[in-house]
Amino acid sequence: MHHIIHPGRDMVEETPRITIEDLRAWGLIPGPGEERQGTITLSRDGVMTGSLRATVRMDGVMSFIRFEYVLGEEKRPVRYEHGLECFPCYLGGHRIYFRCGRCFRRVAALYLSGGYYACRHCHDLAYMVSQEHGSIFEMIDRANHLRSLAKRLRKYGHPRKANRLLARAEKLKGASDWMAAQWVRRRARR
Repeated sequence: MHHIIHPGRDMVEETPRITIEDLRAWGLIPGPGEERQGTITLSRDGVMTGSLRATVRMDGVMSFIRFEYVLGEEKRPVRYEHGLECFPCYLGGHRIYFRCGRCFRRVAALYLSGGYYACRHCHDLAYMVSQEHGSIFEMIDRANHLRSLAKRLRKYGHPRKANRLLARAEKLKGASDWMAAQWVRRRARR
């Protein structure tokens, strides 16, 4: 039987994010002991939705990225930081990671959800591939398959087994209906 792993979760692939490579491309990665500032423009489908000021400081254990912006219709000022850490690479050089300011995990990307940047764990984001196992279409297909098996079992004189399969099919149908409603609700909020 197929199980729903994480119904109704937002997807990593659909959530705006910032990576170290983005910061590098925008010229916001300073040299050791330096600090750089820049404005990051946020957009959706080519339409500007806002902007934020980012300050990046690279100074050993005091390295950080600071976000500053105004949130919501009430224009509430927001300011918070995430750590930055440099790790040496096996073949030389180094790689920079974010240290999430909420859960302190070392991560490669920060995601914008609910008005704040944090790691995918803090925002409870799932990868699309992890959702495929319990997708709506798979559940509907499985429910239809169980119904056809139940019909065959009933035909050959196994009503109890048929009833169990029909009950499982109805459970899958209910779960797929619930997931579809959650998906519609999420889309309406955007």
